[in-house]
Amino acid sequence: MQNLPNILTCLRLASPFYFISVLVIFNNQQIQSQLLFYIFLMLSITDYLDGYLARKLNIVSNFGKVFDPISDKILTSSALLFLSSVDNMVLLPSILIIFREFLISGIREFSLIKSNKNVNVSSLSKIKTTLQFFILSFLLILYSSHNGLFFFEEKNIEKLINFCIWGLWLVTFLTLYTGFQYCYKVFQNNKVRTK
Repeated sequence: MQNLPNILTCLRLASPFYFISVLVIFNNQQIQSQLLFYIFLMLSITDYLDGYLARKLNIVSNFGKVFDPISDKILTSSALLFLSSVDNMVLLPSILIIFREFLISGIREFSLIKSNKNVNVSSLSKIKTTLQFFILSFLLILYSSHNGLFFFEEKNIEKLINFCIWGLWLVTFLTLYTGFQYCYKVFQNNKVRTK
């Protein structure tokens, strides 16, 4: 039980393996999208669970502090790369989000090396991550449902996809904004230390 939060984090770290396995085994794009939706949904839930369990059991670890945000970025990037291969409209926001995530990971490592101090994740960043998970989940299930989803006709599904893409752009701007906030905090911390 002590290592359960870290195990859940590791499950997300391995998300590219699950995505690639689905793409290799299945050739049908709709089947791929549907399976990846279920995988993405379950892994997204583990993001909430590992944080909840770590706090509940009071077993916050250095591994979790470092790899929990990285595992979220890997999971998000895996979904974005797949969706970009399905629809070119997703490509540009995906590039911006993935670029930001890798940049922030590098700055986080730089901050730890330079000042041995990590900048805590803001509440807005947590909201951003939650919105990313919701939008990407909806896009995955919608792209698997061109023959109809529940009571929606195909033309309505196209409208929902367009709505979600607008939502993805909103999340992209929020992602870039929180990235700027993080960079500014790191800059301020290092500025204070050099005085």
